[in-house]
Amino acid sequence: MAKQPRKADPKAGGTRRPSTLESITGTDALAILKLLAARNENLAQEIDAVVKELFSDVEVDEIAARVRAELESLRVEDVWDRSGARGSGYVDPGDAAWEMFEEVLLPFLDEVNKYKQLSMLREADLAYRGILRGIYAFHEESSTEYKQWAVDAPREYFGTVLDSWRKLFEARLPVPRMAAFLQTHCSDWAEWATQSLRSRKP
Repeated sequence: MAKQPRKADPKAGGTRRPSTLESITGTDALAILKLLAARNENLAQEIDAVVKELFSDVEVDEIAARVRAELESLRVEDVWDRSGARGSGYVDPGDAAWEMFEEVLLPFLDEVNKYKQLSMLREADLAYRGILRGIYAFHEESSTEYKQWAVDAPREYFGTVLDSWRKLFEARLPVPRMAAFLQTHCSDWAEWATQSLRSRKP
């Protein structure tokens, strides 16, 4: 009688059938998740709760450190590479440096927009504070050669981020709370930044 084929031992390291989750891409997973949420309201609510739980841990100091580190990583050599004569015309080194500064901030602002879309205003508020603190720390403490080509960029983008923060709160703008934060962590810019907030209508 012929021998029966021996069953594979899962512990023996044999060929294992990949699971569905291991086979799909991130884009596929997102599409599947949206489809499941559309089919089941309870599941949609559970997904919403899990997402907010995962994204609720926002640390001002951690974001500030990341912003400063990314700005510190900007190199003057990259300014040279992106400036000068180009096929579309001449690019001023100062313009290139400002563009690099903006590109560093973009992922952090995208993160804030994610919180806004999820109606997580507290987390968006904290993220904005981290960005502001990181920009200020770079302005005050960085000695990179790149910084000489974007002297005014930190203050300019600080004001832009502060204005975006203001729009979070519509008519209930907590100016005293932000003013206290600025005085503690961004002292040299606290006065003009606070005046800017008070002079603008929501």
